[in-house]
Amino acid sequence: MANTVEVSSNIWNWINTSVQVPAAVREKFEQWRSGEKKPTFSQLEEFSRKIHVPIGYFFLERQPQEQFKLLEFRTIDSRQLQDPSRELIDTLRQMESIQEWMRDDMIAGENEENRYVGSLRGKKGIAELAAMVRETLSLPSDWYEAVKSGAESFRLLREAISSVGVLVMMNGIVGANTHRALDVSEFRAFTLIDAYAPLIFINAADSESGRVFSLLHEFVHIGLGTNSLFNAREGETAFVRPEETLCNAVAAEVLVPRRVFCNVWENTAGIIKSRVQELSKYFNCSQSVIARRALDEAYITEKLYRELIEEAIRLAKETMLAKKARSGGGDYYRTLLSRIDHRFLQALDASVQEGKTLYTEAFRLTNINRVNFDKLLEKVQGERV
Repeated sequence: MANTVEVSSNIWNWINTSVQVPAAVREKFEQWRSGEKKPTFSQLEEFSRKIHVPIGYFFLERQPQEQFKLLEFRTIDSRQLQDPSRELIDTLRQMESIQEWMRDDMIAGENEENRYVGSLRGKKGIAELAAMVRETLSLPSDWYEAVKSGAESFRLLREAISSVGVLVMMNGIVGANTHRALDVSEFRAFTLIDAYAPLIFINAADSESGRVFSLLHEFVHIGLGTNSLFNAREGETAFVRPEETLCNAVAAEVLVPRRVFCNVWENTAGIIKSRVQELSKYFNCSQSVIARRALDEAYITEKLYRELIEEAIRLAKETMLAKKARSGGGDYYRTLLSRIDHRFLQALDASVQEGKTLYTEAFRLTNINRVNFDKLLEKVQGERV
């Protein structure tokens, strides 16, 4: 008979309250928790993989203290973030590993600290801050007129943000595990501040327009030099910190300049809802941003604003479902490329070629194998030709 392992009741109780145990192993888990049976080491290994909890946790006497400073910077008060999902925790760990690698690589290469980090701190006025963001990204005030869709806006902004030394990562799952989806209701994006390698992570489960707004919101946070966990829902106003209101306002001003908005609104005919739809297309942003602009300018009431937000949420969900139905799985390599900051990928490849980083480490950081790693590099290089 295989030897069994003694697990502290504190650990079983922590798992019961903090971890989602799959139905397939729930009965066995309850037998272990009650003491009716004890697991073998191999059973614990399998169980740890199923619930995505490190095997070492089972040998602790007290529940693990998983402290992530980033969770203190949540946008709104949320029970989900008092008990973050394993998916969020593992994504945070992965991004911290990438940021640590990039920071070490930049220091080894004698690069200077990123000048944008904290550069907005102490500045006043939404218009001034928005102008500084546009200047940093080399964006004209009417940049939105040169793009035709939310996806194109996101690509343009992502490339501009990456070019000023900010890592922009994106995924809708944990690593490469398609069975571990990220929940957009738990978080839409987050920012990890670092003097050398500031990082923004975008939840790809969000809508195209949602990603655009989150990207700008997080970029403002980097300018303020503060970490951020953006979990605000569409139209959310109950923010924990005034800084979140500021970041939202600056992001909105970059997307939809107030002066231009007022002029276009007053010269657009039709009922309110049709105006919101029309301006959403004009500025290539979500209807939620336009509705908020209209509310701030007293063009609509709070009641109508809430109605417009509900409508915007419904349309966004329908659009995403329709897109998934049309995609048929999509282009595999294009999806992989969308997850990884291209500057990071190229720096990682250069380090591997110079013998400073092992291939195994490169594969761990990117969650891809040797064949896909080489193909992704070919595609990135092809885009720059």
